Amino acid sequence: MRTRRIASAALVLGCVVSLTACTSQPDPTQARITNPARGTSVNAEAGAIRLLATRIDAPTDRTLLGGTNTGLFTTLSNDGDAADRLLAVSTVYATRVVMRQGTDGPETPVGIDLPGNGVVSLQYPGGLHLEMVELKLDVRAGRLLPVTFRFEKAGSVTVNVFVDGFGLPTVSPVTTATG
Repeated sequence: MRTRRIASAALVLGCVVSLTACTSQPDPTQARITNPARGTSVNAEAGAIRLLATRIDAPTDRTLLGGTNTGLFTTLSNDGDAADRLLAVSTVYATRVVMRQGTDGPETPVGIDLPGNGVVSLQYPGGLHLEMVELKLDVRAGRLLPVTFRFEKAGSVTVNVFVDGFGLPTVSPVTTATG
């Protein structure tokens, strides 16, 4: 009988501990943001700004032709309290890099406000994104192209961006950063 009481008490205690653990779990969204594995998905950093999932899309034939335009996609994350602004994006492989809203929106100069502790997604062709205009030569998927992002406060960072023929975000480590 005594063994049965001890077993029952242990079972009840186990249930209470399990329920307490369930209710003390962090918010799932916050857990994804602070997950240490996300650190390996950072393509580049300039000050408190992180560039995530940066990629250049290639068409299905896997070659970007000189004189054409192509999307440049990234997510900007500001881990600092102070707002910043993306002022310019450039690469020697294109005449210019512009912003575009949707696939048919007008080209506008790069100027993206990034609030403190905020995130701006430039990941979707149907939404706000960056576009490399008038490529200077043919570029096959699988190449790395240097692209420089210049922020008002965080400075500049150059990253080798993977030309992706499969739609997978892949980027090499940062090549240079200046403050």
